[in-house]
Amino acid sequence: MKYKQSINLILLGLVLLLASGCARGSANQSINQSQGTDAAPPQKLLLFQKTPCYGTCPAYNATFYSDGTVLYEGFRYVPVTDTLTMQLSQKQLDQVKEMLRKLDYTSLNDTYLSPFTDLPSSYLTFYENDREVGRIKHQQDGPETLQQTITYLHELVMELLEAK
Repeated sequence: MKYKQSINLILLGLVLLLASGCARGSANQSINQSQGTDAAPPQKLLLFQKTPCYGTCPAYNATFYSDGTVLYEGFRYVPVTDTLTMQLSQKQLDQVKEMLRKLDYTSLNDTYLSPFTDLPSSYLTFYENDREVGRIKHQQDGPETLQQTITYLHELVMELLEAK
């Protein structure tokens, strides 16, 4: 009999503990919503990758987000071989968005390859609503707007690294 009462008390305690945790969670959620801290996280815009070559080509990844954050991962022949978070100015973010709009990746080929095996590649992976929607591998030639975009993005990443 005492054993059954003890089990009932333990079960009652667990139910009360769970109920108070749920109530506290919903209270915290209400507080966050009223303070505006439940904002949507930034979304990926673009993953820009530079691959190694047989020489001293810079190799890194730079992921651009909708709030201007850039997640950088340096691998070789770059000023920083580490993972960093950098921040674009509003003007830089607007320029990146405008350049991507003008690029119109949907009208481009998936690849612009070279017959030479020692050339590095640049990958541009495009996102909409945080989902990958397109990817271009570039080694050589291709439309001028694509080449300009790759040059601009590389120079922008190097500029951000210098400011660090």
